[in-house]
Amino acid sequence: KKMARGNVRLKSCWMHVLVLAQLLFIQAVCDTAFDCLYPQLRAGITKGGGTECTCSANVTQDGMAVEPNRLEAQCISRLRGGAGSAFVAGAAPRVKKEGATTTNPVKSRQAVVTFQEQATKVPSFLRWLFKPAKKQKFMPNPSAGVMVQGFDWESMSDRPRLYSELEKELPALASAGINVVWFPPPSSSADPQGYLPGKWYEIPHKAALQRAIKKADSEGVVTMVDVVLNHRTASRLSATTNDWTSFENPDWEEWAIVKDDWKCEPFDKEKFCLDNCTCGAVDTGENACFAPDIDHSNPRIQADVIAWLEWLRADIGFDAFRFDNTKGYAASYTALYIEASKPLLSVGEYFDTNKDLLTSWVRGSRGNSRTFDFGMRYKLKDSVQQDDYSHLMDKFFGPMIWYDKEHSVTFLDNHDTAGDLNDRFGTAEQIAMGYAFLLTHPGLPCIFWQDWLGPNQEVIRKLVEARSEAGVTASSVWKVVTAGKGLYAAFVDDSLAVKVGSGDWSPNQGLAKRGWERSVSGPGWAVWLRIREEDEVGIA
Repeated sequence: KKMARGNVRLKSCWMHVLVLAQLLFIQAVCDTAFDCLYPQLRAGITKGGGTECTCSANVTQDGMAVEPNRLEAQCISRLRGGAGSAFVAGAAPRVKKEGATTTNPVKSRQAVVTFQEQATKVPSFLRWLFKPAKKQKFMPNPSAGVMVQGFDWESMSDRPRLYSELEKELPALASAGINVVWFPPPSSSADPQGYLPGKWYEIPHKAALQRAIKKADSEGVVTMVDVVLNHRTASRLSATTNDWTSFENPDWEEWAIVKDDWKCEPFDKEKFCLDNCTCGAVDTGENACFAPDIDHSNPRIQADVIAWLEWLRADIGFDAFRFDNTKGYAASYTALYIEASKPLLSVGEYFDTNKDLLTSWVRGSRGNSRTFDFGMRYKLKDSVQQDDYSHLMDKFFGPMIWYDKEHSVTFLDNHDTAGDLNDRFGTAEQIAMGYAFLLTHPGLPCIFWQDWLGPNQEVIRKLVEARSEAGVTASSVWKVVTAGKGLYAAFVDDSLAVKVGSGDWSPNQGLAKRGWERSVSGPGWAVWLRIREEDEVGIA
């Protein structure tokens, strides 16, 4: 009986092995069919022949329907996420516009073939062999973090200089208590700033970048990289669309573009992917007209994004992610990417001040990501410039720290506001007043690069020191004493007091015994720390 039961178990085991082998074989056949057959389908199945064709809805030039074989249809449908029918190109060749060029408008760079790139050339069921090990690093309390944006709009165009400057500045940042540094998008791009990325795995000036990352590691500073996932620029002219919709590294075609992706003026009546092409699904967010928007509902796109994020962590050395333009795609995809790549910290750029929209995005990300507090930035700017701090009491369009401080990343300026938007927070004196508020309140504060390198560096150092000494974190409790014309005053965690504005105020007013000591101050602002019993001796 024991032998019989053993034989049954053995047969069952072999059956499982055979089923698995069959599934793997089907997967390999489908991958091969896609790689081999899809280019021919895209090239056009036409009665008269020819390879340069525009997109068409499953018909040939003479109007006859063309039905691809079952294997091709299944493979193409699966690799497009199973949405829609398989695609067959046909119809008359698209006529090029006079003067059109077939050369790549994106500045060419020497291709660097990486280990991860090779993974995209093998069947997907074998890609786990190429999956890099995750970088091991520990961030004990992200809520106690203090960030710095390590670049501005101008500095991004000279990466060797920027990376070298960051490397030299990291010891000073670490000694000041700044423990997160935000790096710009690293991939090759159609713009010098990196926000029109093309070949994801091509990293210009990679050695200089990794020297800066290594220096950050040695100083115990978390490195956050800006990742642009909403859109992407192509490096090849597509034979299907006769447009720049053929992507490299990783390789995609027009199926990766959402079907309702409109271009900018004066071409705002045109789409990046024509209606009769094998476009992706409908966009799940706002349209970005300056580059093709990616279809994040496609499982193949999702897998490529996750593989790249993991590669940025394991191969390049980054610890955390800043997600650019998260209005462009559903928050659930941000959640998916974070949960798969497991960064130490995540921040999403959702450029809005509306409480309902911001809380909806945070919920959509399943609470995995913080987001920038644009409401606080604009209300604080108005308050300081007008010397009227009632703006800060707006709990709907105002500071996010009123209703979700744990997910708020506070800031005064960034590369956009101080760059193309030309909307700087204010003068050096007003910027100091802004940091007196920013660095003493809940939320995760982010210091702007120009401010760190400018005349307020010592002010920032002292404010970060006061924040640390008082134990203020992203989730601290704050109580507003007054917020009106000429004066804002508040207590934070009952260990720190702050006033901003032209009016006079002190936390010691009305106390029989002095309980607060001024820590740091400047024109129009002051910060106090509560006096501990052991510190009372010797205080005048």
